[in-house]
Amino acid sequence: MGPPPRGPGRPGPGEGWTPQRRRVGPSAGWYALPIALVLVAVIGFATVLAFLWDDSEVAGGPAAVGDPASGVTVRLTEGYGYFVYVREGGPSPYACRVEAGERSGPVQLTRKNSWSASDHASYRYTATFRAPVSGDARLTCRGAEGPILVTPDDTADGYLGLSLLTALGLGGLAAVAFIVTILRRSGAGRRAVTAEGPYY
Repeated sequence: MGPPPRGPGRPGPGEGWTPQRRRVGPSAGWYALPIALVLVAVIGFATVLAFLWDDSEVAGGPAAVGDPASGVTVRLTEGYGYFVYVREGGPSPYACRVEAGERSGPVQLTRKNSWSASDHASYRYTATFRAPVSGDARLTCRGAEGPILVTPDDTADGYLGLSLLTALGLGGLAAVAFIVTILRRSGAGRRAVTAEGPYY
C-alpha cells in the first residue's frame, strides 16, 4: 500500500515547508509623502513669490518726509498703495492731492492694509492711498499738522515671509517623515530576519 495522497498545501516526502516572507513595516510608497510635502512647499512658495514679486519690489522703495502743506516729494508706482503717517498726537489729514508734471488730482484716503503698517518712531499710521501716476510726484495733504511720512505699502513682504515660514515648516515635516520611514523600514527588515530564523 503506497503513501497517502498529498492534500493541498501538504509537503511530499523529502519536501520541507518553504516559509513565505511577510511584508512588515511601511512600503516604499511611504516615501511619496515627504516628496509630496517638498513639492507642495516649493511650488507654493514659488507661486506666491511670482504673484507678489512686483508688489515686493515696490515695497522696497524709498520713504519720504515733508510738510503736508508745501508738499512731500514722493516716488510713486501707479496702481500700488502707500501709507501716510503723521506725528504722534497730531491730527490726521482729511484730504490729499498728488501733482506730477501737468497731471494732478485728489487721491482717496482709505485704511487698506492698515494692519500691516510698520512702526516708525514718533509717527503713527493714519491712511492709505493708491498712486494714480508713476514717477516723482508731490503729495499735499490738508488737515495734518507737522511733517508727514509716506512709505510704500509693504504688506507683500509680510505675505512672503509667512509663505517662506510655511514652506520651511513643510520641508521640516518632509525631513521628519523621510527619516521615520527609513527607520521603520530598517527596523522592520531586521525584525523579519530575526523572526524567520534558521530552517532545517
